[in-house]
Amino acid sequence: MSALVQYAAPTTEPLTIAEVMRHVQLDQSNQEPAPGAIIATLAGTPIAGNVDDGAHRYLATFVTADGETQAGTVSGAVTVADKSINGKVELTAIPIGGSLVTSRNLYRTVAAGSTYLLLATLANNTATTYTDNITDASLGAEAPSTNSTSDPDLTRLIISARVTAERITRRALITQTWDLFLDAFPAWKLGVPKPNLQSVTSITYVDTDGVSQTLDTDQYLVDIKSEPGRITPAYGLIWPSTRAQSNAVTVRFVAGYGAAAAVPDGVKNWMLVRIKQMWDNRAATITGSAIAEFQHAFVDGLLDDFVALDYGWAADS
Repeated sequence: MSALVQYAAPTTEPLTIAEVMRHVQLDQSNQEPAPGAIIATLAGTPIAGNVDDGAHRYLATFVTADGETQAGTVSGAVTVADKSINGKVELTAIPIGGSLVTSRNLYRTVAAGSTYLLLATLANNTATTYTDNITDASLGAEAPSTNSTSDPDLTRLIISARVTAERITRRALITQTWDLFLDAFPAWKLGVPKPNLQSVTSITYVDTDGVSQTLDTDQYLVDIKSEPGRITPAYGLIWPSTRAQSNAVTVRFVAGYGAAAAVPDGVKNWMLVRIKQMWDNRAATITGSAIAEFQHAFVDGLLDDFVALDYGWAADS
């Protein structure tokens, strides 16, 4: 017997929010709008601080579970003439976002600059004031130019479509880690499911004494070119004996096409079709209406070229 359990899910998806929004024909009304302007003033005198001498401007962004808005409205300029006398800037009227906003990022220019760099993150959606006492050299990343927030339903639909595509094709799309559990080693070749196999992280087993062991990497060979991928003992070796128990062998492996750019366009096209259908039809039925749908043979046929013919779970004798 064998079992397959996901150890680490993908950290990205084959499609971006922006790609789905274009296909579903959504506009920015489905995104968190960028914030308005912050009010920036000198903190008062005499208050020494670290803000470099020169003119500075500020802006904010909203952050949700899905992403970050583009840069908000720019504040008026505030000039630090001598930071040894007045080197702090008070920010007030920092905008508060909608119910999906979990934090806000503040950005600032260097003295006389025009690029907005990360000043601080307000890990809430309530505070409206902040005192800037940061040097230009300590500023961080540049403010985003695009809005990556979205209706959270879109994120769920992307994940759902990807999982279904992986089930139909028997593949891993984006890089992910899996555990394959076997009751014993095969006689020779060990087929690895979920192509494309990228690498084998470890092979562990319970020996005849009931002790968990990790097989040294020089004890086996990994074939990532075949589909499905294969693992065999190194030349002149055989698989070790295991205790007669369930799941005595665990193969941890990394699979998938790679990053989103490596996922075939045909798979992405199928995902877009399914996401559009799920977005337009939020319920199983529409009262008083007939539902006309593409035939499943046509829609799912878009994935035919990518279906793995054999999981490779069974070990060859």
